[in-house]
Amino acid sequence: MASTTRPDPGVAIIISCYTLDRLDLLVAGIDAVHRQLQGGDELIVVVDHNDELRRELHGRYADTVTLVANTGARGLSGARNTGVAAATAEIVVFLDDDAALRPGSLAAARSAFADGSVVAIGGAVVAKWETGRPPRWFPEEFGWVVGCDYRGLAADGAEIRNPIGAAMAVRRAELEKIGGFSDRLGRVGTVPAGCEETLMGIELRQRFPGSRIIRVTGFAVDHVVPAGRATLRYFTDRCRHEGRSKAVLSGMVGADAGLAAERSFVARTLTTGVLRYLRQSVTGEGLAAPARIAVLVLGLVVTAGATAGGTLHARATRPESRDATPALAAGEPAVTENELVTVVVPTVGRDSLADTVRSILAQDHTNIELLVVDNRPHRGDAARIVAGIDDPRLTVLDQPVPGVSAARNLGHRSAAGRLVAFTDDDALADPGWISAAVGSFRADPVGAIGVVTGRVLGTETTNRVQEWFEEAKVFDKGEMPTVWSLSKHEIGSELGEFGPRGPFFPYTAGECGSGNNMVFRTSALASVGGFDERLGTGTPTRGGEDLDAFRAAILHGWSIAYNPNAVVRHYHRDNMVELRAQSYGYGTGMAAGLTKFVLSENPAPILRRLPRGLHMLLSPNSTKNEDLPSDWPLRLRALEAWGYVTGPFLFVRSHLAGRRSGAAR
Repeated sequence: MASTTRPDPGVAIIISCYTLDRLDLLVAGIDAVHRQLQGGDELIVVVDHNDELRRELHGRYADTVTLVANTGARGLSGARNTGVAAATAEIVVFLDDDAALRPGSLAAARSAFADGSVVAIGGAVVAKWETGRPPRWFPEEFGWVVGCDYRGLAADGAEIRNPIGAAMAVRRAELEKIGGFSDRLGRVGTVPAGCEETLMGIELRQRFPGSRIIRVTGFAVDHVVPAGRATLRYFTDRCRHEGRSKAVLSGMVGADAGLAAERSFVARTLTTGVLRYLRQSVTGEGLAAPARIAVLVLGLVVTAGATAGGTLHARATRPESRDATPALAAGEPAVTENELVTVVVPTVGRDSLADTVRSILAQDHTNIELLVVDNRPHRGDAARIVAGIDDPRLTVLDQPVPGVSAARNLGHRSAAGRLVAFTDDDALADPGWISAAVGSFRADPVGAIGVVTGRVLGTETTNRVQEWFEEAKVFDKGEMPTVWSLSKHEIGSELGEFGPRGPFFPYTAGECGSGNNMVFRTSALASVGGFDERLGTGTPTRGGEDLDAFRAAILHGWSIAYNPNAVVRHYHRDNMVELRAQSYGYGTGMAAGLTKFVLSENPAPILRRLPRGLHMLLSPNSTKNEDLPSDWPLRLRALEAWGYVTGPFLFVRSHLAGRRSGAAR
């Protein structure tokens, strides 16, 4: 979504309510909105299955408020969707029935949406404690428990994953295109569930690449926190329901997307929060600071435990089928012979980039756009290297965030094609590379193929070092077309057969291909949240981002097709210094990817496979190592094994480095 300036949009304010017990607060909130309305604005109050409350409000506001009954499922999500259906304005603002707008808030919201790239905003939600102040044991990091701002939120104007529901605004058309709010999530009556705003934020970003969700503190509400919520019992109940909601959310969008901000929140909370309260305990806070530490840890344990329990319950009760895979892309138009394909080439300015670009522009499948993503834009090398190549299909993008994953994600978000292909700046694509990959997607009869990989051969073998690499078949997966999937389904004969599974399948996914030759459906890549920017070349982990994406795609139900006719040729390292670094990076990348899975998902599948997996990785007679040349240096094996040891620590280092300024919860 391009950044454009738009005129002031019309605004529809939607307040959902469900109980007479909050009538006084609701009236105060309606009055606060009335003081800021402009001509053409709408004020819609949705009553959630309470006829007595609806009659009371009709008597008060029959002529000044659009009053509607929730026609959807009982709960906050259904009520909000009913309000959206009744609205006609471009922007919909959502407020809770116990929150009152501060002066100037609607003006701040209008101003934010003047930027066409902004698809949603989150406001400031200021706690107005009925008791006058929060309990002394209440940690500031857990303001979300009472639906208010909390320590660690993003600054004004910064991008956030999702807003807090008590004060948020969204473009109506975009919200309708993602289907509104899911009734599987959200508060129902007094049950303190949530996460419907989180799912909305994730789906908006996936559906509208390039759009932004930002925090606007000028758009603010005073949110009443009743005395009943200032208790430890409510605190733990809210944490438990939040954890259960996170489990449902992760089941819908995957743990990578569903829990990314939560991992950052936990890392910041455990480090900065505990340290801050420890300092307070020795500077005059008495018992309050230790109590906050105890409650902080309690909140983390209860939330994480409920998330884990909900995830395990969902897996235990989910019907499994080994006979068929859902037609994940069946709702999309069929891939055509002349399908537009976006090719993304991340680069750090290698001189070989020019040859890479020429090989892609020479494809026999001509309907392509080529995005070269400069990962060191301060040098300007990429633009200089391709300056002499005159082709309207070529564009250079700048990605100052280091790492191949960040570069690939920018390319994916900027792609115009429904298929996005990736290769590296030290590779040459055979002329039939793209057409072969497109052919694999076209041979898929059920829409299950989300990724196509291909053969990677050496461009030259001028010395023994390059011969070692080629003979070891590090990149080359052979001459047989193969499909990798959790379950068997109908496949075209051109796609070959389902492949054998190693002991770590699909958790390492190394048999599926490599990152210098892969083509994704954009919908498949979006469904797994893109490439993990904690992994890959240019980060402490040195690799693993491609296998991580393959694994995530398979676990999301997609299949991967390996087409040996989709050929890319790679400049193999020609000296031992670079080959040693590459071998070590394979070990760190694989171990980092497994560490990520163990920390974010159920570790049991990895632990069960560990003995056989270690044998495969380390034994010279395993299927992984049997093709190694007889004179393959022992030093290379040792470096790869050392990478398996250090990879988990490097992942933690990469996580902490990349999440210090992470998006808000």
